[in-house]
Amino acid sequence: MFDRKRKKLEKRRQETLSGVRYERWQLEAMVQRAQVAQVTNATEIINEALTRLSALEQKATSTTNDAEFDDIDGEAEEWGTFRAYICPPAEIEHEGNLSINLLEEWAVPKNRVDWMRNSLASKLTDSNIQAARSALKMILMEENSWSDYTNGYEDTMKGYTYWLSGATAVLLVLSIVGLRYRLFALPLIFLGVLLCCGAAGSCVSVMLKLPLFDVSLSGELDAYGRRILSRVATGTVASLVGCSLFAVLMVSVQNLAFADVVTTCTSQDIGSCTIVKQLTLLALPILLGFSERTLTSVERRVLGDK
Repeated sequence: MFDRKRKKLEKRRQETLSGVRYERWQLEAMVQRAQVAQVTNATEIINEALTRLSALEQKATSTTNDAEFDDIDGEAEEWGTFRAYICPPAEIEHEGNLSINLLEEWAVPKNRVDWMRNSLASKLTDSNIQAARSALKMILMEENSWSDYTNGYEDTMKGYTYWLSGATAVLLVLSIVGLRYRLFALPLIFLGVLLCCGAAGSCVSVMLKLPLFDVSLSGELDAYGRRILSRVATGTVASLVGCSLFAVLMVSVQNLAFADVVTTCTSQDIGSCTIVKQLTLLALPILLGFSERTLTSVERRVLGDK
């Protein structure tokens, strides 16, 4: 366990060092471009930024705290944006549009992208180079902010997928084992089989509907974990209710009634519960659990998103 924590720490350290070095490289490259264009303004603040980035790199080599790594990442990104103040006048528009185009590829809300384009364009038409550089710095800060969001988004969704995959596998195994030993504690185990199947179907449904990168200015990502739990619970309950209705209403498929399957597979005659009936007993609650997204869609249409 200690070795695992050490590897995780070293991985985070390398990510932070890579980020700091990348910011310093971008800043140094802009210094070279400014020298070619004979731009000499803001040299003092740029030297300060380079010094701070070097200090952050040294700090990252000895840090052992995740919160400190976050602080280093944020500070390095902030100092890196100061390259906007030495960007050659002829390159400000291209540099800004390059970042804005990248934000468009990340599906950042269009109103936000349009605002940045208009802000940059208005400063360029004013022939105020310093104001244009300030607008460029703002755009670079927006790029950093959305970059952190996209990385966090992907990591969060990957974590949810791993947990849901594991839960699905465990629930299916419990369902099969429960069906195998159902006669030892019949009411409890049989109910557990139906609940596990319903929950497994709900987990698969949620995994299939995990959103691709779809940014929002709201806190929707932070609340998604709660939504997953609520959807799995909804699917599990809906599966149990659906199975009860199928049994009570004597619903049948190809002359095979679910009520007869339940009766047969809960009898002491183990041989009468054939493979087909066992599969039906497992498949129906899984299918009903999988249909939880239908319930949530109907709820949203009737009650609205709120």
